[in-house]
Amino acid sequence: MKIGELEIEIKRSKRRKTITVNIERDGSVNAVAPLDCDDETIRKELEAREYLICKRIANRKAVTKAHVNREFVNGQSFLFMGQSYNLQITQTAKKALEIVDDKFVLSEKYLPKARETFIKFYKKQGLPYIKERVAYFSEMVGREPASVKIMELGAHWASCTPSHNINFHWKCIMAKPMIIDYLIVHELTHLKYPQHTRQFWDAVFSVMPNYKECEEWLHDFGVTLSLE
Repeated sequence: MKIGELEIEIKRSKRRKTITVNIERDGSVNAVAPLDCDDETIRKELEAREYLICKRIANRKAVTKAHVNREFVNGQSFLFMGQSYNLQITQTAKKALEIVDDKFVLSEKYLPKARETFIKFYKKQGLPYIKERVAYFSEMVGREPASVKIMELGAHWASCTPSHNINFHWKCIMAKPMIIDYLIVHELTHLKYPQHTRQFWDAVFSVMPNYKECEEWLHDFGVTLSLE
């Protein structure tokens, strides 16, 4: 479907209740609409969003252009809680990895396993923080998880299991607090509404009125939350 200068692939899903626009890493755009949504309704919705879609495409291109191919060398920047810290590798480090004087300080003897050391750091530092924020938002959402874990989740930022366990990707702790909060609210709300229904999104909105801004940030800039 042609919207202005945009070519948007239209997909339909019987699970989808609203129209969602996705911008892929290669810059292509697709929209997923409810199965019974007619073309004219889709067109009007996409025309109303044309400016925002173009803005997101521009953001994605800017991120791709400025993408950092990270290496575990002195001076390389790494993220923690939305802040960037340069890496310092030293023989005299007291710990495997820690933040000292606005720098990531890595013990030289852990350099061969630097990636694993960073992941361990993110898990250890992130879990207490995320648990604290989960406790805070649990009261607002009205649901408490059975457990909270940080782990490797592949392409997912977070997940909620049928047994009410919520899990977060270790990469989440690289993001700024507002993004982490959104992911927490999203998963806690799934304890009440398992599917992405209108009720689900209304519940998310009631706790985080700016949730769409957080979603768009993850779509456009989530690629920056990486050790590579």
